[in-house]
Amino acid sequence: MINRRRFLASSSVLLAGASIGAGSNWAQAADRRMLFGYPPGAMGTDLGKGALQVLAGVGGPGYRFDNIEGRNTRLACETFKASPADGLTLLQAQSTTLCLLPNVFKTKTYDASADFMPLACIGEMSLSLTVGPAVPNSVTTLDHYVSWLADNPDYRNVGFSIYGSDGHLATLILARATGTTIKPQPYKGSLMMINDLLDKNLSAGITASGNGGLDLWTSGKLRSLGVTTAQRLSYWPNVPTLAEQGVKAMDLTTWFGWFAQGQTPSSITAPLLEKIAAMQASPAYAELHKRLLLNQPMLSPQQVTERIRKDSARYADLVATYGPAKID
Repeated sequence: MINRRRFLASSSVLLAGASIGAGSNWAQAADRRMLFGYPPGAMGTDLGKGALQVLAGVGGPGYRFDNIEGRNTRLACETFKASPADGLTLLQAQSTTLCLLPNVFKTKTYDASADFMPLACIGEMSLSLTVGPAVPNSVTTLDHYVSWLADNPDYRNVGFSIYGSDGHLATLILARATGTTIKPQPYKGSLMMINDLLDKNLSAGITASGNGGLDLWTSGKLRSLGVTTAQRLSYWPNVPTLAEQGVKAMDLTTWFGWFAQGQTPSSITAPLLEKIAAMQASPAYAELHKRLLLNQPMLSPQQVTERIRKDSARYADLVATYGPAKID
């Protein structure tokens, strides 16, 4: 089993590994980076570091995981887009960055279909309407929460990570469906939001299911009133979906992908794809997803491209219907 302490090392920890392919002229591991546009503490950081460790364990290359936060995840994408197509710099991107946020930005500075070459989909997660200790344990459903808010208007703020994200969109859909004056409260990352939930500065937030550590959920400090997917989660069978509680438009799932720069030659990507396939087939990879409560979609690079196309079109319709307002 993978040691948890190794997953939670600092955001620029070097994950060592072998070179790809016989006679590879790639630089040493210290020169290779995996960029991610969210701050440390996010679910994607644990996933990315853990997956890179598994990749190195099956003989793949070593990459340093770099959290490059800024400009609603755009800074990481722009940095990656400007990098040489040599395989030394890869991008881990959430579907929010690839498919949703381009519909929120007034000016698009990257094109996920043209600038990024898919390597793999490395995980899929649901979001949760999560309440903390400020909300009484007697509040167990969405209807209960809406009634409680009517008596506690100071707690109408609902938190989420990143303006224009799936969490933001979920909050807007929720407010429209319930007729409640919910106030969307953006955070730069999930860690500060979870801390505010635990400190009773915030009553509820849209979080990744299980985010913050399983002990917070098993102890009851964090509780889910419903998940954003169309179907209940296999690991939370007793938690209803928000759709079955009356929010019919709620069907949001987010996923993570790994990408090479768009013009990277196949002489570099082909051996990397072989090692990624070995990583995804390993027991350690399955254990990582089990620990983080993530699904493991096995998609080819072509299927990832098609998913980006379909998800982008669907998000364009949702943004047109619910918002949020576009930003620079």
